[in-house]
Amino acid sequence: MVVLCDGMIRSGSTWSFNVALELVRSCRPHQRVFGFYNENPAVLLAAVRPRTSHLIIKSHNLDPSAYELCRAGSIKAIYTWRHPHDVIVSAIRMFGHSVEHWMGAVRNALRIWSFHQATDSACIIPYESIISTPVASVSSIAAYLGLHIQPEHARQVAEAMSAERLKSFSQQIDGLERSRVVQRDGYVYDRQTLLHHNHIRDGRIGYGAELLDPEQLARIDALLREEGLEFLCSPDSSIRTASLSRRGQDLSI
Repeated sequence: MVVLCDGMIRSGSTWSFNVALELVRSCRPHQRVFGFYNENPAVLLAAVRPRTSHLIIKSHNLDPSAYELCRAGSIKAIYTWRHPHDVIVSAIRMFGHSVEHWMGAVRNALRIWSFHQATDSACIIPYESIISTPVASVSSIAAYLGLHIQPEHARQVAEAMSAERLKSFSQQIDGLERSRVVQRDGYVYDRQTLLHHNHIRDGRIGYGAELLDPEQLARIDALLREEGLEFLCSPDSSIRTASLSRRGQDLSI
């Protein structure tokens, strides 16, 4: 099995990666399971060759060369999404750069989302569901991957991957054995979980709109309209939250 966690940046994609890794390992204890991050399209093309092991790959890009692999089910994609206002603010806090820089990443992510919706080629998990109904989200991923688990198993995985536990772990990355720690481009992360140092910061829902100025919001909302996602553009936070919640229910598998 090849699983691709290709959700939006800062949307719970690392959570989905670790959930998928844990589920496959626990349900296939006698088979090898490897997890890693890679943005090279050639890696996906090589990954689908006949193999006895399972691969869990995290990437924020889906090259057109891999579209047919997703359509055909050769790759099992898990796509997490979060309101773009929150995504952009969270990304700036984590990695720096400008609003415009992350708007480009968001546009790419929205197009991947649209592809998965149009082709029914992914398990789509809203960030809200990860936060509010994590056990159901874990169960959805397991069912999509064809893994039969009991409710207690789903609860245990959700608890192990809770925001509190992952946040605590990410604060101790520097203390891991050296072979696990990757230092690259000024960032430090764990090779096994892909969690960065202080990976989880402000996980609230809706805070991005509070911190972006009107001009920035207008530019982001223009992008959303261009990509056919007007439902995310409401200037009224209560309307936006209600719309986002309904949409999340529609897309959660």
